[in-house]
Amino acid sequence: MSLPAWWQVVLPHRDIRENRFDEAVFAADLGDVLYNKAPHEYQDAVTFFQRTYLTKGLENLLVNVLQRLNGAKDVPGVIQLQTPFGGGKTHALLALYHLIKSGKDIGHEFTVEYILGTARLSQFPQAKVAVFVGTHADVVHGKTPWGEIAYQLSCYEIIKEHDQRRIAPGKERIYEIFEKSGPALILIDEILEYIVKANRHEKTEKITQGQTLAFLQEISEAVAVCPNTALVFTLPTSALEQYDESAEKVLIQLQKVTGRIETIATPVEGMEIYEVIRKRLFDDLGEEKIRKEVAQWYFMLYQQLGSDVPAEVKETDYREKIERAYPFHPELIDVLYERWGSLSTFQRTRGVLRLLAHVVADLYKRQVFSPLIQSCLVNLLNSNIRREFIKHIGNEYDGIIAADIANKNAKAMRIDKNMGSEYEKYNLAQGIATAVFLYSFSGGERKGITLPWLRVACLREAIERAIIGDGVKKLEEELWYFHAEGKLYVFKNEPNLNRVIIDREETLSEEEVNECLKNQLKKLIGQEFEIYLWPQETRDIPDTRHFKLALLSPAFFYPHRETEIFVKEIYEKAGIGFRVYKNTLFVIALDTSQWSILKKV
Repeated sequence: MSLPAWWQVVLPHRDIRENRFDEAVFAADLGDVLYNKAPHEYQDAVTFFQRTYLTKGLENLLVNVLQRLNGAKDVPGVIQLQTPFGGGKTHALLALYHLIKSGKDIGHEFTVEYILGTARLSQFPQAKVAVFVGTHADVVHGKTPWGEIAYQLSCYEIIKEHDQRRIAPGKERIYEIFEKSGPALILIDEILEYIVKANRHEKTEKITQGQTLAFLQEISEAVAVCPNTALVFTLPTSALEQYDESAEKVLIQLQKVTGRIETIATPVEGMEIYEVIRKRLFDDLGEEKIRKEVAQWYFMLYQQLGSDVPAEVKETDYREKIERAYPFHPELIDVLYERWGSLSTFQRTRGVLRLLAHVVADLYKRQVFSPLIQSCLVNLLNSNIRREFIKHIGNEYDGIIAADIANKNAKAMRIDKNMGSEYEKYNLAQGIATAVFLYSFSGGERKGITLPWLRVACLREAIERAIIGDGVKKLEEELWYFHAEGKLYVFKNEPNLNRVIIDREETLSEEEVNECLKNQLKKLIGQEFEIYLWPQETRDIPDTRHFKLALLSPAFFYPHRETEIFVKEIYEKAGIGFRVYKNTLFVIALDTSQWSILKKV
């Protein structure tokens, strides 16, 4: 069967189709929304929810908070969102913010009726929202977290003195605030960054340290016992993702302070990441029938390949993954989310979205034909895409990509051109090299890709299955930074043997090579003949009855007209006289095609 190209089926968002999207739309910032400075996609509640996929975790979070604000006592009041850096925490806070602030204006699948029905509520709770974002707060001149929250709840006078003196207010004052404000949702984001800054300031100004930690404990305990109040805050899984070891200690303290009364929620889990990505990048996913046909075709391909592909892709669950990830192949999203997402600077969901937006824009514009978007199709010639990778691994890899993978003179592109046929039509060598590059980096020990997974990353309709293994061998032979380590293929910023040989050759003069060859020949030649190495004139070889072997220097190649003339002269003359014992002389000349190989040995 002939499958349609993905771009014939799905429709990317207009800004992606026109390649004019602002990368800021993938960087959710609760503070920017609070101060009305966010992109429209985040600032406008209706647009925000139209581009938000309702994961199970997010749905549970919204329902729990609504029930809590409506007076339910069996629902936790303190909720911590904890995912890796860039894992959807801020997006979840934004969903809560817009839901409570905008209420009936939202629409789409986030209708009030749907949420109320799921939450089993008769009416939407009328609650105030207070927001504190650590990255926006001014530690020196701005309000403290307790001052800012009280101010937004219209209760600043209650703790004005505590705010100005930067001393945590205590639970009694917090109770007073909640009693006066009525139902309240408190959202705290990036609190770790604020504490790191506050600790430095408190130390410098000789203020009693730990005031923010004390406040978080106080407000957590107060919310836990106060009806119609909820506190939702975010913490990274590790401070080392963004800061240093001192921040890691602060994070441990934070977890101890809040750990007794909090409930930990994860906004995005498992295959939901595929739905999140599709919702953020595409207006229309086309017919479900086509998605199923594409998933079935790849599933059958992997069944036919047997042990040549990993066992995982032959399971029926993987067919569902392909359908859920369409138009992406799940292997591409997985390598970005799991491998690159484990790098300390790569913001998981946010980073994957930004990178895939560039990939979709590039492939949509060039209309590269493929049923799915796979790792081998990522265009490292595109400066926007290349930059998204390089900034996490170091600028030295820019030169490595140019030398081996994607540049006018890159070796992989040269292989495609020289091999012709399928190589050139599908850019196979470049595609294989690109896939290996994507799998070469990780924050953990898992680096590199096996040949079975390379087939998954590269094989698609019309490509011969055996050609992937052949292509890998070509890369091994010619690329400079491509390494084969056991059954793994990986790019490194250190040269392989191919490059070492080239570098060594460039340091040697022609005279040095010739002298080395001459010395090696002396060691190899036996005693049966009188040996005459690299004669320059006929008199260099005497005319005697003994068997003689003359080896010509690299100046005389075979076949070559000058060599033939010189050999004929050797057989006719022996210095100033004629050669009599011609039958005792054997002459050997270097083969032209073998000389370049011999020089490398």
